[in-house]
Amino acid sequence: MSNVTSSSLAFSSLDALPTQLAILDEEGVIVYTNRAWREFGNENDYQGDSSSIGTNYLGVCDLSTDADATTASEGIRAVIDGDRDEFSFEYPCETPEEHLWFTMRATRFTDDGDTYVQVAHLDITDRKRAELEAEERAERLQNLARMLSHDLRNPLSVAVGYVESLLGEVVDADGLEQVAGALDRMDDIITDALVLARHDTVEDLSTVDLETRAAAAWEHVDTGSAELAVADSAEFRADPGLLGHVFENLFRNSVEHGGTDHLTVTVGVLDGDSDADATGFYVEDDGVGIPAEERDEVFEAGYTTGEEGTGLGLSIVAQAVHAHDWDIVVTEAEGGGARFEVTGVERSS
Repeated sequence: MSNVTSSSLAFSSLDALPTQLAILDEEGVIVYTNRAWREFGNENDYQGDSSSIGTNYLGVCDLSTDADATTASEGIRAVIDGDRDEFSFEYPCETPEEHLWFTMRATRFTDDGDTYVQVAHLDITDRKRAELEAEERAERLQNLARMLSHDLRNPLSVAVGYVESLLGEVVDADGLEQVAGALDRMDDIITDALVLARHDTVEDLSTVDLETRAAAAWEHVDTGSAELAVADSAEFRADPGLLGHVFENLFRNSVEHGGTDHLTVTVGVLDGDSDADATGFYVEDDGVGIPAEERDEVFEAGYTTGEEGTGLGLSIVAQAVHAHDWDIVVTEAEGGGARFEVTGVERSS
């Protein structure tokens, strides 16, 4: 192994591998890296020699505060010391361009009586993304199953109970109102469940106008005495159906939780003056707002502070926003109410 940098057939074959590979000595010093290793360093602006030869790999790991670096160094040392034949684990990797996942595998071998460790980093990003998407779909289906098996039974039992009580009586208007209310709630739950189950990607992208879409959505919500104000408008690309779910559920949330009889809900454009990436739109109200300690939870499926809500409205909002590759945060409006900001929206030219 003394001629570790030779251009022998063996090392040429290692250079042909798509896997990033390095060979460490017993001290953890890198004595060889293949082409994929060097190319990864060059592509991600590695400071210094992209081959990393002469660098103490374990020393670099020890200096890092990242838990994955500690896991890697401990595993490689166990292989060097002979406590285990090989070690592997999965870890995320942030590059300037994207979020990746890798599997690191360390294997011990000997050459001319000296011990070395081969460290290989295999890009598993495609597989990991598929796994995460499958987990998200499974979670949505679990939420759907929960609603169908539990949440629908309560309003259904109410409706059935009132119908049975009316069978032997003269028609009771109050009783019929209770039946109608229970059935309406079942319809709301089914509608929300279907949105969650079906929509995880954008299906119909077209140019939309903020004011027009907000006004149309307002007409589909029971807003009572609340008023809609559109501060300004803009055109952007979106799925009209999913965007409608965003506005309708944000409006419904404001009306149901605003805490005032004379509520005003305002829609407007984020112009990006304070943050170049903060282009998009906002929906805010002048109600009581959302406490800071609850803002991280409001987008979770099933979260609700009311007795009548399905707990899915803001979860649907988040899902529809993320399907567009946008982002959403909840904060406090200038007047103290709730303010939802949707960013990453690309304006139409």
